[in-house]
Amino acid sequence: MDGDRQCATEHHPPSTSHRPAGPGVARRAGAHGTADAPRLPHAPLQSPMLPATMRAARLHAYGQPLRIDEIAVPRPAAGQVLVRVEGAGFCHSDLHLLSGDIQTLPKIPVTLGHENAGRVAAVGAGVTRVKEGDAVAVYGGWGDGTCDYCVAGEENCCPTFQWVGLSQHDGGYADYLLVPQERYLVPLHRLAPREAAPLTDAALTPYRAIKRALPAMTSDYPALVIGTGGLGQFGIKLLRLLTGGEVIAVDVADDKLATAREVGAHHVLNSRTLGPEATMAEIQRLSPGGVAAAFDFVGAEGTLALALGSARKLGRVVQVGLAGGTAKLTALQSWQPEVNFSVSFWGNIKELREVMAMADDGRLTPIPLEFHPLEAINDVAHRLEHGQVRGRAVVTP
Repeated sequence: MDGDRQCATEHHPPSTSHRPAGPGVARRAGAHGTADAPRLPHAPLQSPMLPATMRAARLHAYGQPLRIDEIAVPRPAAGQVLVRVEGAGFCHSDLHLLSGDIQTLPKIPVTLGHENAGRVAAVGAGVTRVKEGDAVAVYGGWGDGTCDYCVAGEENCCPTFQWVGLSQHDGGYADYLLVPQERYLVPLHRLAPREAAPLTDAALTPYRAIKRALPAMTSDYPALVIGTGGLGQFGIKLLRLLTGGEVIAVDVADDKLATAREVGAHHVLNSRTLGPEATMAEIQRLSPGGVAAAFDFVGAEGTLALALGSARKLGRVVQVGLAGGTAKLTALQSWQPEVNFSVSFWGNIKELREVMAMADDGRLTPIPLEFHPLEAINDVAHRLEHGQVRGRAVVTP
């Protein structure tokens, strides 16, 4: 079906300027991936002698483009694993850091990149579950390992906030990535690492949001997806995979809505064209009484109002996007009785394993992916900022 198609595009712009990348070459996807990203693993690495230095795209100041520096290759200490990065998904969160809208980094310069996958390049003493050459995806929600959230398996909620590429730990926009513990690695079997990289956030985040809303969802009421970028597209695919109901997708861009329909949405609505009132009326027409669950992948003032106003009694509203909007909850006015509102926050290691299992055996198929060399990372940022990325852009150092 249309929802199972993927577009993979290679981009090779000549520089790190803010010019949009070239058009590249689109390639048809097979049942298990793209011609550029085969699922069959490459030959294992042969006990490599690690180089002394590597390239890393680092943020030196808020409001400035990333700079590609030559820095030392980290050597794994006891319990640590060094991963040769083959794919690092470029996330909208990185744009907030680049612009300075979010200024939470404890150190600068820092290497960004929190959606990572690759192959084990070297292991420290005591590492037993992975070996050199293994294909792995990297869980990025690192915690301190001792707080209540960590010991309960919810490291993404750890108050110390040690996430890869978003804290004191350098991320994957580099040739190599140092992972502090082997338990943060999820083995890949048939899925190519660069195809797996965006799953670590763009698929994991909607998976957690949907999984926790499942008790309210039934096959006779649709779910609503607001915002059909990379996370929203995976959200649509996961809703089709995990529930029996229809999916209504809302966005302000017709090209994004066309992609939403390709990946499985039953109904698409352009809220900019229709306006807020007509959009709400059309949702109510498609699902009298409201939708079973509404997932807001934007998080702006207007989208939160639409999500809250669309849910039926006993339904769920889940905010995923962090655009800075305020959810205004007025009983019996802005929302129905018994509607549960929550903010979903990335996902945990077990949930990432579940996502990778669905992707590795082909149940969860990729959204449109495009691949860019590390040197083009500022072009990637430019394209994402201007809405020119159809699905997810992946940097391939």
